[in-house]
Amino acid sequence: MSSSAREAATATYVHAAVPGAVPVLGHLPALARDPAAFLGRLSRFGDLVEVRLGPNRLVVPCHPELLRQVYADDRTFDKGGPIYQRFRRVLGNGLATCAHADHRRQRRMLQPEFRPERLPGYAAVMTAEAAQLAGSWQPGEVVDVFPACYRYTLRVVARSLLGTEAPDALADRLQHAFETAFAGALRRVMLLPAGPGYRAAVRTLRRTVAELVQEHRARGGDRTDLLAGLLAARDEDGSTLSDAELHDQVVTLLLAGSETTAAQLAWTLRLLTAHPPVLAALRAELDAVLPGGRAAGWADLERLPYTARVLTEALRLYPPGWVLLRTCTRETELGGRALPRGSQVLLSPYVAHHNPRIFAEPARFDPDRWLPERAAALPRWGFAGFANGPRQCVGADYARAEAAIALATVLARWHPVPVPGRSGARPVRLATVLRPHRLRLRMLSR
Repeated sequence: MSSSAREAATATYVHAAVPGAVPVLGHLPALARDPAAFLGRLSRFGDLVEVRLGPNRLVVPCHPELLRQVYADDRTFDKGGPIYQRFRRVLGNGLATCAHADHRRQRRMLQPEFRPERLPGYAAVMTAEAAQLAGSWQPGEVVDVFPACYRYTLRVVARSLLGTEAPDALADRLQHAFETAFAGALRRVMLLPAGPGYRAAVRTLRRTVAELVQEHRARGGDRTDLLAGLLAARDEDGSTLSDAELHDQVVTLLLAGSETTAAQLAWTLRLLTAHPPVLAALRAELDAVLPGGRAAGWADLERLPYTARVLTEALRLYPPGWVLLRTCTRETELGGRALPRGSQVLLSPYVAHHNPRIFAEPARFDPDRWLPERAAALPRWGFAGFANGPRQCVGADYARAEAAIALATVLARWHPVPVPGRSGARPVRLATVLRPHRLRLRMLSR
C-alpha cells in the first residue's frame, strides 16, 4: 500500500448534512436562487457533505483526497443514474456523457485528433478567427461579451471539426438550442417543468448536427479536419464509429469546444476590467510579444506565461463545468461513509476551487498563484478546470490554446471597460455551463 493510500485509510473526515433544506424540495430553492453562493459555502460544513435535491440525496466531497478517490475510480463512481439520463437526451451517449463501459473505446478513437502535432493546425484557425473577432468592433462599441465569444469559439470548432464556415446565424441557432435544451433538462432534474421550447430545441440540435455531418460527407475529398479523422478512426478490433456514435461525438464536441471556452473568456474579461493592475501586467506582456497589436499565434503561446496564468485563475474562480455527477455502481466507502450501490455523488469544481483549505483566499483573483513554485504546493486533485482523472477533458490543450489566442489578440488591440449596470457579475441561473449574465463591455481603441 502506498503512503498516500495508508494516510487515506487512517484519516478522519468530517461528515455533515448541509442545513437549510426545506420539506419536499430540499436545497433546490437555494440552489436555483443563487447556485454560486450555495455551492461556494458547502466546504465550510465538512470534508464530505450531504445535500438534498428534491427526493435525491447526494454527497459532495470537499477534501482533496476524497476528490482523488472519486475522480480516479471512474468504474465505481460512474456517469449514470436518473439525473444523467436527462442530459443524455440532449448530448446523446458521447464522450462527455457515456458510462465507463463505453468511455475507453470512445476516448481511444478521439484521442489521436488531439495529439500535440495536430494543435498547430487548429491554432492557425484560432488565430484567423480571433483576428476576425477583434476586427469586427468599432471604437466605443458596447459588446455583449458571451455571445461574441461564443461565435468565435463555434467558428473555430466548426472549421476544426467540420472544415466548414459557421455563419453568425448558425452560431446563434446552436447557442439558443443548447441553452434551451440544457435549461429544460436541468429544470426537470429539479422537478420543474422543462419549459417552452425544450423539445423543439433538442430536435433543432439533432437536425442541425445531422445536416452538418451530411454536408461534410457530401464534400468528400482529401480532408484533414477532425470529423474526417473520426470517420476514418478504427478501434483495436477494426470497428468504426456508428452513425449514432458519430452524431453524439459531434454534438459533444460542438458544446465542449464552444460554450465552455466562451464562458471562460467572458469571465476572464470581466475579472480583468475589475482588476486594473492585473490587466496592466497582462497588457505589458502582450505589448512585448505582439508588437503593433497583431493576432497571436501558436508560436507565441510559450512566450505568454502571464496570459496563461490569468486564464487558469479565471477558470478556477468560474469553472464552466461547475457540477459533475457520478453514481456508485457498487457498494463502496468514501471518507468513512458507506455508500450503497446507486448512491449519487456531486463533484463540483466550484466547491473545490472556493475551498479555503485548498486555495488560500479563494475569492481573490490572483494569477500568480499559478507560478510554478506556488502551483506545485497546491493539492494535486484540488483543481478541476478540465475535470480530472480518466475523464479529464480530451481537448484540454486545444481549449487552452483557443482561449489564450483569443484573449491575447483581443487585448492587444482593445481596452475593455465596464458599462454601468452591466457588470455581468452574476452567473446565469439554471445553466449547466457557468457563464455570466448579460456581460456588456465597451471596447476602446488602444
